[in-house]
Amino acid sequence: MLERILSGGQTDTDQAAWRAAQAFGVATGGGMPKGILIEDGPRPEFAECAGAAEMPAENDLARTEHSVQNADGTLWFGATTTAAAQMTVGACHRLGKPCLPVYPDAAFEPSQVATWITENQIRTLNVAGNREREEPGIGARVEAFLTQVLQQLGHQRA
Repeated sequence: MLERILSGGQTDTDQAAWRAAQAFGVATGGGMPKGILIEDGPRPEFAECAGAAEMPAENDLARTEHSVQNADGTLWFGATTTAAAQMTVGACHRLGKPCLPVYPDAAFEPSQVATWITENQIRTLNVAGNREREEPGIGARVEAFLTQVLQQLGHQRA
């Protein structure tokens, strides 16, 4: 069973993953950029609330690889043509970790993702994705989608 959801704490996809997990009592965590920075500045309250840690690396690739390495698998939400998507999916391939991109407007169902999590025996899931400025509405879509995935996995609202 899924026990923990990690993310880098950035706006939209990452924080949506934490909100969905916390609504079901699933542990959260991850590594945030040096200075606990997100797009709108330092936000230590996000790190504290989500159990995330400040990463010493200032390099996006090092943080991404750390997140991928510390999870059993990664979900990428959004178009995979962005530099962040290519970096994340590439890190999964290099590190031999399962990765499932959930594309916008694709026919992915939460049950398919729940099955992927179960089949890959994922206990710690890394969630990453595009930001709102790249894909308007992605945060709300990710939170709703992951809520359904968690329900499919048998989690109950906390």
